Amino acid sequence: MTNTSLEDQLRQERNEIWSRCALAAKEDSLPPDQICHQWSEASDLLLRQAFSTCFQDQKVALFVLGKLGSSELNLSSDVDLLIVSQDDSVNALPGLRRFQKILSERTALGFVFRVDFDLRPGGKQGPLIPTLDQFKDYYGNYGETWERLAFVRLRALAGDESLQQDVLNFAHKFSFRKHLDFTLLEDLKTLRSKIQGHYWGRSQHDVIDLKLGVGGIRDVELFTHALQVIHGGRDTSLQVRGTTEALLLLEMKELLPKEESQFLRSHYWNLRRLENYVQAQNDEQTHLLRTDDSHPQFIQTALATLRFDMLRCDSIVKSLLGEAPRESSLEDELKGAGLPDEDLKELWTEILDQEVLSRNKGRDELSRKAFLAAFFDTLKEQKGDLRRGLLLLKDFIRGTRAKASFFSLLLREKNLLQELAWLFGHSPYLSRILCNRPELLDSFVYRSQNTPSDDLGSLLEELAEKKLLSEVINGSEYLREKNLAQLTQNLTSTADSIVNTLLTALKKDFPSDLRVLALGKWGGRELGFRSDLDFIFVLNHQPGEADFKLAKRFITRLTESHRGGNIYSIDMRLRPSGKAGPLIIHEDDLRTYLQSEAAAWERQAYLKARWVDDNSPMTKDFVQRGLSSDELLELDRIRQQLISTGSDLSLKYSEGGLVDLELAAQTFLLQKKQTPAATATEHFLLAMGPRGSLLSRNYDRMRQIEQMLQLVASESLSELKLNHESFHALALALHTSPSELFKEAQSLLSQNIAILKELDPRRLPH
Repeated sequence: MTNTSLEDQLRQERNEIWSRCALAAKEDSLPPDQICHQWSEASDLLLRQAFSTCFQDQKVALFVLGKLGSSELNLSSDVDLLIVSQDDSVNALPGLRRFQKILSERTALGFVFRVDFDLRPGGKQGPLIPTLDQFKDYYGNYGETWERLAFVRLRALAGDESLQQDVLNFAHKFSFRKHLDFTLLEDLKTLRSKIQGHYWGRSQHDVIDLKLGVGGIRDVELFTHALQVIHGGRDTSLQVRGTTEALLLLEMKELLPKEESQFLRSHYWNLRRLENYVQAQNDEQTHLLRTDDSHPQFIQTALATLRFDMLRCDSIVKSLLGEAPRESSLEDELKGAGLPDEDLKELWTEILDQEVLSRNKGRDELSRKAFLAAFFDTLKEQKGDLRRGLLLLKDFIRGTRAKASFFSLLLREKNLLQELAWLFGHSPYLSRILCNRPELLDSFVYRSQNTPSDDLGSLLEELAEKKLLSEVINGSEYLREKNLAQLTQNLTSTADSIVNTLLTALKKDFPSDLRVLALGKWGGRELGFRSDLDFIFVLNHQPGEADFKLAKRFITRLTESHRGGNIYSIDMRLRPSGKAGPLIIHEDDLRTYLQSEAAAWERQAYLKARWVDDNSPMTKDFVQRGLSSDELLELDRIRQQLISTGSDLSLKYSEGGLVDLELAAQTFLLQKKQTPAATATEHFLLAMGPRGSLLSRNYDRMRQIEQMLQLVASESLSELKLNHESFHALALALHTSPSELFKEAQSLLSQNIAILKELDPRRLPH
């Protein structure tokens, strides 16, 4: 077969298939999606035939993009093509020229396709056949947002299979990022504005641009692809090419309301029906539908609601993009806030004059200033500490290195902006976490994390992030709700999950039955901010070499520095014989030690013992030992050493404070030989009778205040100092005045002291 006969055969095949599809479009005898799919399949075959003829035995691959990439090709569309070679081979260029000639040359039989190779690295200025390295270099360093969207529909069609896979793998990483990136929405807003300007410039009242018009085909596609690119990095199931399939998945994942998804699918294919109809008339690449022409009934029916539907589509698309940012005068607003001149100068210099890092500085600078204005307004509305909030914002911007994506994300996500302003205005502790790890914002948006990695190094980073994220999420909620029980429950559950996940991962290399016995606040499921993990390692048999290696590796991995610090600090001093005792203890030996040798203060601590792997309390037979008079005297001596005698009021160490209540309740249980119903201090105090109920309420209130102080103070504190800056921030967070809060704390301690004098066995005559 000669080249001419091949070309003519392809043209003839194209004409026959196109005529059948065009007839179906003009008569509406097939749904538009079926017409597009049939025409796409036929186009694939024609392109493969031409490609195989022109590129025999060469390391090149053919890719399609656009509507052919999604198998939704319209009847008179260009076909967007990309050819990539393994290396820089001049032999491929003659094949390309021949390929273009076969497809594009017009004869008496017409042509095969209009082709467009402009979606290659560098566009029209780039090499006609880029190498794999050129492809990766361009899109890895210079690729734009619109190219990320275009690659959603990139599909391999022919050529070297290994090369196909390399290109597709890189393209997926380029399009779909692990972290949220709302900068693309700002780019899309700009692109859409240009499209709309083009549309309005040539439109008339009796003409509808089906593709580029507001609420048209391009709007639906850009909207869908933007959502895919935003979420597809974390959920790979969204990495699909078809518009219908993508909208269905977005609906199923609850990323798009069902009603909107159904409407967009219906509206999209109604537009495509009209597009195929106008292109079927004369095989022209047009998207304009004249409303005053004579049309079949099915076109008239579609036109009846078309303009309304396009307006509704426009409303949905704008709901994703948000309103365009406007210039704002921040210097005047800061001056009006009453900030001292030195603070104003520092903030103006280091925040407002900090240049955004972006290739599109004009657009992104507008977004940055709009974000700063919105952040400032939100701080004022929430009655947060303006100076501290803005100084923390300065550190946050430095932490993000002024990346445009963060400003775009925060400006668009109003709820997130409000939460960030709330944290910066009220909690230095949580703010520092985000300043040091701004990428946590992605997970903060999702309120979730990925499945744990199989790679230990990655897993450790994930666990460190999980701990920090738990504190930020639960701290933010606690600042608003002040629900102590929910806070401590959630922080404890996070610690349980992290420890069990790490232990399971390490046991793959060191098989062992090693268990972790939680003590202290962790054992009582009462973990707070900045809490250590108190625990010991236990086995139901004598430990071997693998068990000791596992225990040491676990301690190292839990306490070594990761990004943002270690995962947890630990305290293992409560193992039998203290620091000198064995790292791992046999369960029977532990039970024997507690029943016969353990000091009273050790038995107190083990009242809170809980197995981490199944959350069950440890058997507490040692309670039946009771307490001797000498042991009560020793516990009272320890109490007096722990109690602070200074002038400062300490929620933790003052007489009647948290430590005093905890140890009093533990002593009471041991002296009465009562096994607690659970490991939480609340249950210990309730076991002391009706007066213990009041102690329990007071204890909860003091811990509520203590945990709030951890959030609002710039450093770890337990003392309440009436004139201290942090105490004023604490009173503000608790919606009271400093003097009233100080009086309340004094009253709580006084009530506790009076009750403990009646109930605490350490203070009673022995």
